[in-house]
Amino acid sequence: MRLPRPALLILAASVAAAACSEGSPRSAPGATPTPEPAPEALRIVGEPGPSGGSPAPPPAPVPRVTTTARTAGAVLTASTATTQATPGTPVDVPYRLERRTSDPATAGFEAFARSTLGDPKGWSRAGFRLVHRADAKFTVVLAEGTEVDKLCLPYDTYGQYSCQNGPTVALNADRWRTATPKWTGSLDDYRRYLVGHEVGHLLGLRHPRVQCPAAGQRAPLMGQQSTELNGCLPNPWPLDSEVAVARRRPADLAPPYRP
Repeated sequence: MRLPRPALLILAASVAAAACSEGSPRSAPGATPTPEPAPEALRIVGEPGPSGGSPAPPPAPVPRVTTTARTAGAVLTASTATTQATPGTPVDVPYRLERRTSDPATAGFEAFARSTLGDPKGWSRAGFRLVHRADAKFTVVLAEGTEVDKLCLPYDTYGQYSCQNGPTVALNADRWRTATPKWTGSLDDYRRYLVGHEVGHLLGLRHPRVQCPAAGQRAPLMGQQSTELNGCLPNPWPLDSEVAVARRRPADLAPPYRP
């Protein structure tokens, strides 16, 4: 593991932890976790906030938004349809896959990821049509830790973690190869979890406040199951409660880094 970055960067990463898998900023030395709302309590425009205050006024209608993500030596820009305006309406999410590794253990990444994203047990239950397309601007990348670190900036992934950053989902190849010591399920299910979790962030979902509702229950897909199963059963698919939130379109597609 690399040495921690300066305290200011660690604090910024902890505030933005919603888009990083496995609780990476919270595990950084000196970082203070920022509580995330549970899936059922995600704030929707026009609803009261966590403290029960006045509803937030809805934003002025904007038909399209632009998000950016920093990559290694380039900036990706993606125009994305606003999803908050039409809860429940089917949304097409075109994506492409990039395997930036060459070892046999990652050779089946593309086929496996396509199968996961097209599975009827996944986010299609919430009305998202994940469509593989060669020219898509949403990209799911499998890469080594050092490259994932660059793709995830300004999130800090410490060479170990994965993230969603604007239109880019960056998956750590070491996680793909071996999962984590805390994971108690199969390697295939871990890979499904990793893809589904980070693409869930692309669809606007966040980590739950409670990582394990009760021992023996299935963990939320958007929970940080790599490190925080805490007695829950490993689970590679969204729970009914998570599907219900996703149907409400809690955020625009491909949320950018927010300091």
